[in-house]
Amino acid sequence: MPKIDVLLDQMVSRGATVLRLLAGDFPTYELPGGHRSPFGSTPMGGPQLDGLIREILPEDQEEHFKRGQELRFTYSYADEVFRIVTRRFQAGAQIVVGRSPREAPGGATPTQVSGAPAALEPLISRLLREGGSDLYLNSKESAIFRMDGQLLVDSEAGVWAPRQIEELIKAWAPPEVLEAFRAGHDTEFASTQPGSIFRLRVSLFHDSQGPSVAVRIAPKLIPDAETLGLGKPVQRLACLNQGLVILTGAMGSGKSTTQACLVNLAHAHRPGYAILIQDSREFEFPDGRSLIRHKETGRDLEAQKRALRAALRQAPDILAVGELRDAETIDLTLQAALTGRLVFAMVPSVTPCDTLYYLIDAFPTDQKARIRAQLAEGLKAIIGHTLLRRLGGGRAVALETLFNNPTIASMIREDRVLELPGGMKAGRYGQVTHNDALIQLIANQTVEPMEAYLHCHDRETFIAACKQYNIPFDPRCEGQVVTEE
Repeated sequence: MPKIDVLLDQMVSRGATVLRLLAGDFPTYELPGGHRSPFGSTPMGGPQLDGLIREILPEDQEEHFKRGQELRFTYSYADEVFRIVTRRFQAGAQIVVGRSPREAPGGATPTQVSGAPAALEPLISRLLREGGSDLYLNSKESAIFRMDGQLLVDSEAGVWAPRQIEELIKAWAPPEVLEAFRAGHDTEFASTQPGSIFRLRVSLFHDSQGPSVAVRIAPKLIPDAETLGLGKPVQRLACLNQGLVILTGAMGSGKSTTQACLVNLAHAHRPGYAILIQDSREFEFPDGRSLIRHKETGRDLEAQKRALRAALRQAPDILAVGELRDAETIDLTLQAALTGRLVFAMVPSVTPCDTLYYLIDAFPTDQKARIRAQLAEGLKAIIGHTLLRRLGGGRAVALETLFNNPTIASMIREDRVLELPGGMKAGRYGQVTHNDALIQLIANQTVEPMEAYLHCHDRETFIAACKQYNIPFDPRCEGQVVTEE
């Protein structure tokens, strides 16, 4: 039996859609939506990978493999067909295995797995096969895929007419979502089928050219904390009895996945009552010790407020809230955190300073002192997410973590938010600045220095941090041309 079959068995059992093998690294499985999970106790060597691929390489491809050409072929195992891309480098072979969604558990077809209309089957299949995360359909344009953070245009398939997208939405969206969309509102819903390994989060909106659809793939099963790179200080937030934990980052940076992971940790280790108020339901929680209830509100702000007020009356132990969008939702969330509940909420900000200004500036001047005092008392942590392109393909997340302490609380209460970076450096327990998170990814050879540089918050301090940690990177000295992407 070829040795790669053992890895393919693990791939199927984990519900992964992509397997990546790289010399000097652990085998890595990629779940729908791009979440990665390493496997094994030792990295794979170059000769080991060469032998692995040669066992299944078609005979007529051997010479091409020796010359270092990129090869693509299919391999059948256990009634499934895997698509393999490989290339031989000096250090050894690089192998990427894609699992077609047509051979997902139970032999389901893409329509059965995803719940998507037939017109989207080939597009969703490509996303899964190549480890992509998003699909965008805009009127009078070709479909666009997001692969490893980059946008790729499917120009060969032609453009989508507004009428085609309208028919797609009509056939796919639930009645209440369709009604809101036709009334001119931006809205979203989740699409799935029983037994599928992933869920589709679908956003509907109008732009200047007509209706548009954005589809994001997310695993239904919640990735574990180690897969997400959540350290022990972050994991211990799930054990808090009360307080506010804010998850920040750009759209699609992993906030909702981290939120689900923390709720699941609490669910696994302690009894309680948890209410999740979300635009659309994404994850399914396994059996545990807590009672979990979901409330879907779409992007209807009034529905979110009603759900929050109702949740406060139900006295949950844990409250997980989607994006905080206005003063009333922020006030209700703070009220919950200050009255004996553990609250996980999301804010679309970049830095801890931006996050606190976002929350405080939502209120009129005469209320800001009150909000600062409540944040100083109730805030437990801010977890920032930044996605970067990983070496060898895929995405990696840099986690900036601020944990509240007496020094941080005083800065918030006394309106000295701009001093937070200094307060984080002075702290110990769990504090990780954005530069520290980026430097760690570079040191682990997870991302390239230039990729980190393009995503850092302050380039001068990032270059200084590289110098401090003996990382030879300074584009000013090397004469590199920095291209914003």
